[in-house]
Amino acid sequence: MSKFINALGFLTIIRIPDKYILEEKQISSSTVYFPVVGLIIGSFMALFYFAISFVLPVFLSIILMLILEVFLTGGAHLDGLADMFDGTFSGKSDKNKIIEIMRKSDIGVYGILSVIFLVLLKISLLYYLVKINPAYMPIFFLAVVFMPSFGRWSMVYLVARYRNAGGNASLARVFTDSGNKRKNLYISSIYMTLSFLISFVFLEYYCADGNMYCVIFDSRFEGIYLVLYILIKALLVIAVLFLLLYLIGWFFTRRIRGITGDIIGGISETVELMFLFIILLFFNFL
Repeated sequence: MSKFINALGFLTIIRIPDKYILEEKQISSSTVYFPVVGLIIGSFMALFYFAISFVLPVFLSIILMLILEVFLTGGAHLDGLADMFDGTFSGKSDKNKIIEIMRKSDIGVYGILSVIFLVLLKISLLYYLVKINPAYMPIFFLAVVFMPSFGRWSMVYLVARYRNAGGNASLARVFTDSGNKRKNLYISSIYMTLSFLISFVFLEYYCADGNMYCVIFDSRFEGIYLVLYILIKALLVIAVLFLLLYLIGWFFTRRIRGITGDIIGGISETVELMFLFIILLFFNFL
């Protein structure tokens, strides 16, 4: 329980009692619960949207829902995104200079633009999922719930795959120096995959069956064949997302040969955006 509480306190603005705070050498074990915290954040976002959408326009409801996510996380990952882009595209080739730029408290042009474009794209993708077809409504809520979770899962992946490049001052050091980081990645990957597959198949199957005020599929597939088709589709979503995470991780870590806290947070935000892109593309063309 203390591992989960520390993960919750680390990834959100929730303050945890001192008696539950783990020592620095133990806190890395909390990463196994990072995707769970993401699911909690996503669930709050979905419930918040569901409540306010009855009285507010869709566009405004989506904006307020994303503001809620920033509030719950303290905006730390957006700050990491801005620093990551500033450091990567600053024109510097020296590792130490790139890390120094990331550590600066001020935000440059690349950082500002990255945050603006990411927020605008998130709003646009979510709005499109809501408005393009009433059949997308259950998938919209699925995307909202799992978007923060896959973002936090990417943190576990980065910590397990890359070494700390920011020195002793980097927050990443606390997690990359852990001996159980790969075990945490395997466990979180298993339950994330299973929870997404079950949710995805359940929603699409019942939508296809006409039991949730929408029909996504024609009657080309029935019974077990429909379930198999949906399952393959869900697996493809995860596979494409993982491939993009691998490429994004390689791109943003190659110049400093490792990760920092800013890169972990920045890639987490990028993965959330990529997840929305994939969901939208799959439901348009598959």
